[in-house]
Amino acid sequence: MNTRVLNSLSLLTAFTLVVLLDSCSSVTVVRTREMKAVGDNVKKDVVAQLKLQTESMRKEIDSLQIENARLQKRLIAEVATLSSRVNSQADDLSSRQEEILYRLDLLVNASSKPIKRVVVDKREAGSTGAPSADSVQAAVDEDISADSELEKLYSNARADFHKSEYKLAYDEFKQAYEKAKTGDLAENALYWMGLCLTETQQADKAALVFGRILEQFPQGKKTCVVLLKLAQTAETAGKKDEQIQLLERLTAQPQCRESNEAYKAIELLDQLKK
Repeated sequence: MNTRVLNSLSLLTAFTLVVLLDSCSSVTVVRTREMKAVGDNVKKDVVAQLKLQTESMRKEIDSLQIENARLQKRLIAEVATLSSRVNSQADDLSSRQEEILYRLDLLVNASSKPIKRVVVDKREAGSTGAPSADSVQAAVDEDISADSELEKLYSNARADFHKSEYKLAYDEFKQAYEKAKTGDLAENALYWMGLCLTETQQADKAALVFGRILEQFPQGKKTCVVLLKLAQTAETAGKKDEQIQLLERLTAQPQCRESNEAYKAIELLDQLKK
């Protein structure tokens, strides 16, 4: 009897344990599913948050790139404007320096010429037919007056150029050139005619005027700067071969070898031939 009861109790206990284990297993499976579901939700939330942050960062980067491009364009424009102003001021200073040097040359030449006095005996003049002192003095005064008028015309042209009255200055320089025809003043007048055309965006006509300087004054004082300006004109027109030829011609000129234009030409040739 006791043995049967014990066996029954053992079986009941075993059955209960089996039921309990099965229940625990079911609970564990449910808990595992719930935890997995929670993990999936958390993962989805994290992915969503990361996606939002990525989109926000991308928009911010795009905005920064646009702002950077705008600032670069503005900087380029400001640098170009500043460069233009510096070049304009440099040209103005150069022209003023050239005018001062030209005036000094005139003063030096004038001071080096001896003053001649012409004394004519009126009685001898009347008997020999030689010009009288009055007529000689009148001729001298006429020459001085002509030179003074030419100088005044040239000075007025320079003043009008610095006032940006390029059309008027061109006409005045042309008149000065036609009156002088030869010498430093004629060469300078031609040079400034070319500058007037350059300032009015007439590069082709300016090149013709500069070319005339090289033809008429091959050993003139403007040869170096004229060759450099013609090379710059060729560069603007995209004529690289012509630009190189002009720069090489500049460096080959004896009077240009120690000039600033020659140093600039050498630098440009090194860049062009790389």
